[in-house]
Amino acid sequence: MVKNFRIRELGNREKKIKRNKLAINIQEGRFKRVLFLPTYIYLAVMVIFPLFFTLIISFSNFSLGQPFSFNGVENYWSLFKCGNFWLVVGNTFIITISAVSIQMILGIIIGVLLFQKLPLFGFFRIIIFIPMMLAPLVVSYFWKFLLDPSIGLINYFWTLLGGENISWFTSPILSKVAVIIVDTMQWTPLIVLLTLAGLGTIPENLVEAANLEKASIMMKFRHIYLPSLRMPLLLGLLLRTIDCLKLFDVPYILTGGGPGDYSTTITLLGYREAFKFFQLGKASAIAWIILIIASVVATILVNKIMPKKKVEKVHMGL
Repeated sequence: MVKNFRIRELGNREKKIKRNKLAINIQEGRFKRVLFLPTYIYLAVMVIFPLFFTLIISFSNFSLGQPFSFNGVENYWSLFKCGNFWLVVGNTFIITISAVSIQMILGIIIGVLLFQKLPLFGFFRIIIFIPMMLAPLVVSYFWKFLLDPSIGLINYFWTLLGGENISWFTSPILSKVAVIIVDTMQWTPLIVLLTLAGLGTIPENLVEAANLEKASIMMKFRHIYLPSLRMPLLLGLLLRTIDCLKLFDVPYILTGGGPGDYSTTITLLGYREAFKFFQLGKASAIAWIILIIASVVATILVNKIMPKKKVEKVHMGL
């Protein structure tokens, strides 16, 4: 009898201990979730609400000073059947593809050269990273002065060499070229930085062995550098592609979207509809078109970035 009583008592104690542990785990889990409450509130107010609000008014003729009424997909349909809209979409993709391609190529070349640790290359690293640290507003106004057809330094030196004055802001082609040049000069340092970060993960013994074997830069790049650069460069490609798809400040300051709409981007078109013509419904439709395009492109690039092998899940303790 005594033995059975002790067994029951031990069993009751174990049950109490398990219940206490369960209660403690539940309390800790609730406390951890409470710590995330400010973040949830911020996301709801600053992201989720504006997102769904713009989605709702994109199906309306919402305009300042006009009565609110839904018009279905009229905003989207009016954009799709407008030839000017497809010109703007084409401009956006031309600028994005050209700028990102040039930035990736230049960034890799400059990054590999800076990784060679030659004399004075530390000084050049500081100089190269300066444009990336400046505001796009400052960079755009700086280049607007340099490219000015009447007082710009670039045209001045070009005419000294015997060339004709170049009208960067009045040519349908050169206006896009000017936007590409400015965006490339500012954000190529980001690709250089990512390239140097990827090269910094390479074991030094591999580089030393390649140097002892007198391998060329192309051989080292193909067999040693490139495998370590895959993830950083794909990340840079993702960031720069999304950023260029919603490019606004450079064409707005540099060319104003002109001549005509030959350097207008989708974001600049949405800005005009919202703050110049006060067509907030149509501007919201443009914003959602930008979101859909950027999401599709981001999904494709993320699938390239993510490793093919299964990755073990990490328990976050939440």
